[in-house]
Amino acid sequence: MLIALLVGSLGLMAFTLTRPGTGYDPKKVKLDVHIDTRDNIVTAAYKLYGDKSHNMWVARTLIKNTGKVPVYDFSITYGLKDFTEDTSGETYPVIAPGETVRDYCWPTLDGAKIEKITTKTPVELIVSYKYRGLTEPVKEYKQVSFLGKNDFIFTSLAKKDIVTFTDAFDNYRFITAFITPNEGTTKTFANMIAGGLETRTNDDDVYTAFLRCFDTLRAHGVKYIQEPPAFWAGSEAQYVQFPRDTIDRKTGTCLDLAITFAALMEAVGIKSYVALLPGHAIPVIELPNSGDTYAIESTFVDQQYATSHFPGDVSAGVTASECINIAKDELDKAREEGKLIMIDPSYWWEQGVVPSW
Repeated sequence: MLIALLVGSLGLMAFTLTRPGTGYDPKKVKLDVHIDTRDNIVTAAYKLYGDKSHNMWVARTLIKNTGKVPVYDFSITYGLKDFTEDTSGETYPVIAPGETVRDYCWPTLDGAKIEKITTKTPVELIVSYKYRGLTEPVKEYKQVSFLGKNDFIFTSLAKKDIVTFTDAFDNYRFITAFITPNEGTTKTFANMIAGGLETRTNDDDVYTAFLRCFDTLRAHGVKYIQEPPAFWAGSEAQYVQFPRDTIDRKTGTCLDLAITFAALMEAVGIKSYVALLPGHAIPVIELPNSGDTYAIESTFVDQQYATSHFPGDVSAGVTASECINIAKDELDKAREEGKLIMIDPSYWWEQGVVPSW
């Protein structure tokens, strides 16, 4: 009998903690609601912001009950004007006095509209929340910026949090969204390079394809250009071309060229990487049988640039083979200094960092 009474009392206690009593007065509710937003959204990888596994929330809301009464049935929604339907956050049955909860905005963005953004564009974020007893939801307005589809920020970390080389490239996985092996122009160009070669199982043919890629881009007239400081987000940012842009425009930065090499090689089944090192990017391939890797100094497809800026380091011909040796030395030095990031596109594609267009 005593056990039954005890169990019954515990059940009553649980009920009273999760249901408002007759004395509940919403006017006594006191909440501190603080909304953080990301300053810039990298639209080339817009799908990631709707994927909780990547922790790339657009907004984060801290809700603290600063009063002396519980808050019941708290719910919150987020809307990015013209780019998404309202996105629901969580519903919190009870927020006890002194308790703080975190809520996140993971929006499903409209890809067709996102693709049309070519420059930094401010977008209004509408945050609306309510709880039991409110006659009208509370609305707050924040501003976030969508970058153009070619705009890339190397890190989302605050300057005070950038300690290591990797910190400075915290968004490195986003680069794989620019690598488009299945895009039409890229695929056609890659097939021209690899014609007659067995690029999935033959190490010699894969290596030959890598050399051909270099020579074909040079014959196509591709020139190396340097990226000016980004005017829209600071020095940690860059305008990045998709491979079709580099092929069509016949110009590209070191990162553009590394991305293009990777896309062309992946288009014909060759496992590729993009290596990031201080102030530079280099394409790398992996042979299918031996697993050996080879890098190439892709900026030297521009023969004039190579001979005029590095006259003592290259021959007059600036061959693909010698550019492989040059790249090896560059990567070895960066590796010794602990300043090297190897981006594996196939790995990140499997994690959902896929090309958006």
